[in-house]
Amino acid sequence: MQIDQRQIDGVFVEHAAPEGEPVAAPVVFVHGGSHGSWLWENWLPYFAATGRHCYSFSWFNHNGSRDLPREQFVQRSIEAVTEELDIVVSHAGQAPVLVAHSMGAMAVQKYAESHDVVAQILLAPIACRQVGNEPMPVPIDMTEPFPPMPYEMAYEWFLSGCAERDARRYHALMPHESPQAVWEVASGGAIGVDRTRLGGPTLMVGAENDIVVPAEVVRRSADYFGADYLFLPGRAHSMILEPGWRRTADRLLAWLARATW
Repeated sequence: MQIDQRQIDGVFVEHAAPEGEPVAAPVVFVHGGSHGSWLWENWLPYFAATGRHCYSFSWFNHNGSRDLPREQFVQRSIEAVTEELDIVVSHAGQAPVLVAHSMGAMAVQKYAESHDVVAQILLAPIACRQVGNEPMPVPIDMTEPFPPMPYEMAYEWFLSGCAERDARRYHALMPHESPQAVWEVASGGAIGVDRTRLGGPTLMVGAENDIVVPAEVVRRSADYFGADYLFLPGRAHSMILEPGWRRTADRLLAWLARATW
């Protein structure tokens, strides 16, 4: 399947089109911290083959998108990613299904506070302030872009389960991140979400071996938001990249078929 790549208003966007007329709302995929649109390289054509226009994109200062001034980037909150998301959804032209990972899930929830969304699928979503998580002992210099973790640490946090060849390729793609965004996660939940403003069904997915956002935290988030909850045994934080990703994608597609109409 051909993937169209272009920059729209400074946002690097990848698009996979269905064969023939679409049968359902478009899907917009939102990556998390220190990642880019490449996170969804397998999922984009896989979901498009079910009859949907599918889009992934990179946040500003991430793979292929324009760089912001340094002083702006280091102060950029996760919530600010709603700017890029709005650009992509406007390009898609209708209310989407939003599929997001980790930090990206918070951007999706903040977007959904003020925009129509068909459904949300949030994989390893970071906790909002109302739910909370244990603070992480991550040293952060708030005046400097947060660099990619060394390979061994990145493998433990993000890439466990991947073959080493794939893990090293993904690690080489990881960009610097906003220290503000990293702090918002490491602090244990700095951003509040108004659950009364969210519409449409939501599925939250936790993974047994996730050390970044433990499954227990995802379950508490699902309880707080009244979301459906899916537990994936034997999976870790980057369930999107791990071998067996098709089984995960199939379960999400099955939920989507039941939860939306």
